Amino acid sequence: MEENLPDRAPETIAVARKWLGAIRISSLIRWALFLLAAFWVYQNWWDDIPLRELNARYTFPDSKFIYVDNMDVHCRITGKGTPILLLHDAQSSLHTWAGWTEALSDKYQVISVDLPGFGLTGPHPRGSYSAFMYAGFIDSLVATLGLKKFHLAGNGLGAQIAWFYAADHPTRLDKLILLDPPGFEPKSTPWVIWLARTPVLNGIMRTITPRSFIRIMLQDIYADDAQVTDSLVQRHFDLLRRPGNRKAFIDRASVSDNRPPVDIIERINTPTLILWGAEDTRISPEYAYEFHRRIHGSFLRIYQNTGHWPQEENPEGTVEDVQAFLEGKF
Repeated sequence: MEENLPDRAPETIAVARKWLGAIRISSLIRWALFLLAAFWVYQNWWDDIPLRELNARYTFPDSKFIYVDNMDVHCRITGKGTPILLLHDAQSSLHTWAGWTEALSDKYQVISVDLPGFGLTGPHPRGSYSAFMYAGFIDSLVATLGLKKFHLAGNGLGAQIAWFYAADHPTRLDKLILLDPPGFEPKSTPWVIWLARTPVLNGIMRTITPRSFIRIMLQDIYADDAQVTDSLVQRHFDLLRRPGNRKAFIDRASVSDNRPPVDIIERINTPTLILWGAEDTRISPEYAYEFHRRIHGSFLRIYQNTGHWPQEENPEGTVEDVQAFLEGKF
């Protein structure tokens, strides 16, 4: 009887070898993925850059640090004449106004500032980044600088702060310049903001900062990718690594509604120039006409082949219109 029993040993061995092979392959895949992830983390793990190194690298000869609201605020003050205060966009710094500063400082006192949470100024001491904080900060800055009456210009976030200030302080301003201001566009949550609001992931973002993400962000802002140079990417990358700035980005993202009420825009009676990039992918140029309609007597200029930062991507064209506007030639 035993001689008639089938010999299943070879079949069993083959099955065992098949399973062992599959286990080895899956294990190798897991290890490969783990090592790849570890290498990616290693490549993108960046410490903060000490402030003294950043100051040496990114201040101008005419830079000043002014104590405002318990912060050492980085400002650049150049030229003499009627003051014009320049406010940059989110994820930017006062460097964005370099072209305007050079062109305007012959006739005006040009004041640019790193807003709280950005550039060399760094984080707000209370981690507050609401529209009302920024409006109060501008009040304090203007008082500290002793500005009685001045021109005010802003881009993006800076433009939002500027129109909010203009609506509440109509007697303080001579003229107002808004570049691609937010206000009327639908609310949305970009993927990077979603990451910054997600527990655990936002903690990782305080140390893991892929440089490639900075380039992608700038290419989205600029219409002409050729202008997104390595030195431009490096400056933004370095200033993001100013101690506290990555945490400030996460804190700003946690502000669920950071908009002043748009109905106050119709209260603005300051002579206003609205500038917009025709290829702005952040805020559609269609909203330029809404600002133009709501601000009585305003002027509108739209620039072809220009993105969300017209003053930086097209400094010559924009500042020519600004000079004409300030001199009453419109």
